[in-house]
This record gives sequence, structure tokens and C-alpha cells, in this order.
Amino acid sequence: GVDELALLEKLLGLPKGNKYGVQGERKVPVLQTNNGPGLTGFMTIAAHLVKQAKKDQLLGSTAEEKAVVQQWLEYRVTRVDGGSSKEDTRIILK
Repeated sequence: GVDELALLEKLLGLPKGNKYGVQGERKVPVLQTNNGPGLTGFMTIAAHLVKQAKKDQLLGSTAEEKAVVQQWLEYRVTRVDGGSSKEDTRIILK
């Protein structure tokens, strides 16, 4: 999670300097921000980085595109982090 977010930050062309950590035994990513409370969760931090880079189009333009992006981010979290079952993966991909 944290390594992927650092890579996303780099690919978006954002300056280095964000401080990442993990929380709990499931090692949920946390981004420490300078302007307020830390952000928790892969999907939340990824969306924040995209908006910070002013590349909102990556999050989708229409309601349907936004839903598809959220779906794939959710798949990533549930499948990779959550170790979901084959049935869960089938439902998510469907």
C-alpha cells in the first residue's frame, strides 16, 4: 500500500515529501498532512494525490466513469489488502 502510493505520487509528478505510515495490524496506509489531520486508507489517499496533482480526469468525468474508478480502487483494496475469497473477487469483477 504505502509503496504503491509513493509510486503513484511519483507518476503524478508530485514533489516528494509526503510522509506515509501504516496503522493497525492490517497495515492500513496513513498519509500525514501538514494542513490538518492525517488521511487514512488506500482509496482516500490515492484520490487525494490525484486531486493534489490537478489530474481529476483520472478519477472520471461522468458519474459512471467515477463509479468505475471507485470500483477498481475498491477491488484493489479488497482483493490485495483484504485477501478476499474467489467468490468475492468474482462478484467485484462482475
